[in-house]
Amino acid sequence: MVQTTELRGDIVKKLQTCGTQSTPQPQHAEPSAAPTEPSAAPKTSAPSRPSTGTSAQQTLQLNAPYHCNSSTTLTVTSCAQQVGKEYCEIELEQNGKLVFKDVDLRAQVLAGVKSCMTQAASSQATQAAGKPVATIANGKSFNPPYLNEMPSVGRVKEAMKTSDPRETALRQIWVFYELAEVIRVLSGNREFARTGMLPDEEKIIGEYQVAQYKVGQDADKAFPNNKPSEDLTYHFNRWDTKFGFKGINIWQFFSEDLQSQFTQIIGKDNAQYAALRGEQKRIAAQGVSADAQAGTPSSGSPFIRNDPGTLAARRCVELGGNALECVGKGLWGGFMDMAGVNPDEMKGSETSGVIMNGPYTSGAGMTVSFGAENVSINGCGKLVPADHAYTVTKKPNQLLINVKSAPNSFVFSMGNDGKLSGPGPIDIDGQIISGYRRVWMQRYHNGVEVPGDGYWDNQPIYAPKTERCTIATFAQAPTPPPDKSPLTGPITSAIETMMPSGPTGLRMAGHYTGQGGLALEFAVDAVILDCGAAHVKQSYAVDNTSNQILITVKNSASAFTVALQPNGTLAGSGSTDVAGRVVTGSNGNGITYAARNARCAIGILTAKTGN
Repeated sequence: MVQTTELRGDIVKKLQTCGTQSTPQPQHAEPSAAPTEPSAAPKTSAPSRPSTGTSAQQTLQLNAPYHCNSSTTLTVTSCAQQVGKEYCEIELEQNGKLVFKDVDLRAQVLAGVKSCMTQAASSQATQAAGKPVATIANGKSFNPPYLNEMPSVGRVKEAMKTSDPRETALRQIWVFYELAEVIRVLSGNREFARTGMLPDEEKIIGEYQVAQYKVGQDADKAFPNNKPSEDLTYHFNRWDTKFGFKGINIWQFFSEDLQSQFTQIIGKDNAQYAALRGEQKRIAAQGVSADAQAGTPSSGSPFIRNDPGTLAARRCVELGGNALECVGKGLWGGFMDMAGVNPDEMKGSETSGVIMNGPYTSGAGMTVSFGAENVSINGCGKLVPADHAYTVTKKPNQLLINVKSAPNSFVFSMGNDGKLSGPGPIDIDGQIISGYRRVWMQRYHNGVEVPGDGYWDNQPIYAPKTERCTIATFAQAPTPPPDKSPLTGPITSAIETMMPSGPTGLRMAGHYTGQGGLALEFAVDAVILDCGAAHVKQSYAVDNTSNQILITVKNSASAFTVALQPNGTLAGSGSTDVAGRVVTGSNGNGITYAARNARCAIGILTAKTGN
């Protein structure tokens, strides 16, 4: 959770600025030595869109909109430190209207910006290509070779024909989307590489995109009251097991070898995904999926819409999330799908296993605050808070936390009382603020410079420094009182909703799956249980016993305990009942639900690896 006054104040300032629909943009800086504040703001030029080069992926331009496509922009409005972690506020606009606002870790925001710029570059390449090549035909020699299996536009349109003109158009629109997605998946890391995909890959994707656009335009003119291009019945993201099967059988064009490559990349050797995809293949072979109304989503909900935004929002409310949290997840999920990105891929390699969480204080002015991967040290001389990687090791009768600081690492040991004991005086490398520079922030309204309107801002200048600090005994910091300020309270509450802080101490992280069908998704505040079509969010506890770490999932009347094994798996016995719910619709009082119950064996649960 982001709780510091500095961050709240910075966000409040930016929200107040947004209330006037104006956007400040940094223009130029001057040294801190005796700056002169002019009576009128200097005239400056309007900001240009950030570069798509490598440097832009490492830095963020505040309040300069990143244009993802002709209708969507992503803007980073502010960034601030919270116990050594940097959070940034983002705004998403479509057609000039604000549709989403969120606060997230800087690394996550950087990944979103990178996806946005990748989409923009792809769009520019397609536009620059002009008229596409005549057709895509099997048998031609493309690089890489898998492209030789991509069907021609004419063949695809013919294969999607039905007796209903609107149904035909609907299938043709989304088949071209899915075919382009197949290329993006099979291109591997090239999809997000700075150099982009290979020329033949870009060329064929461009032709499919043009075909999709033309079919959509013609269909919308024929059916203006029920536009096929806005109908998401057959819009599935690449990770949905119905992709390529439900209503649109794209796999008829491809060899078993290519289909296997696609499954391995998307499923990442996930046996459960492969099994579910095999079931979709069986259904498609029987012709059941030819009817748009046939079958129901794997979640058990009767809704037909399966776009990523709807799926994310629906799962969120089914797990008990509130409107703010679930609308935000839905909009962000939809935006990431529009950019062709799996949000899970943005997170990098996933942390799994036991972690530390929350702040600890020495009582002498020093604090250490743990996150899933790093610990921030605050109050060490004049050093600014900084992150240090750490690992947790369980040994008989002790638990050790190795902090990888420079010039030397040090170790905390956790006692039975939950307190942390350190090595005493040590040297720690870091940075201090050596001065400030003055930066003029030009104000913009709807992307247009407001002459003479802006303000001066102070930006720190950093210098390296080594401090000698005493790392002694640290106890859990007391829970801060609730923010009752009418100005900042709602913002603090919103941040806690989107990014719960969870209890201080030992926690778990990662996704775990078992052969019995049970899946556990750990966060610092709770764990999500998935079993068949049922899912539910429950609390859990982590206990440091003398010889092992035990995790107790407080699953209502079906609680269970698993033990963390030396190989990283979770071991339990018996089975557990998961009592969840799915959205069925709405009435005058709000959303309606139906119960979904399932029972799964516990057994051995293995952590998801990779991204």
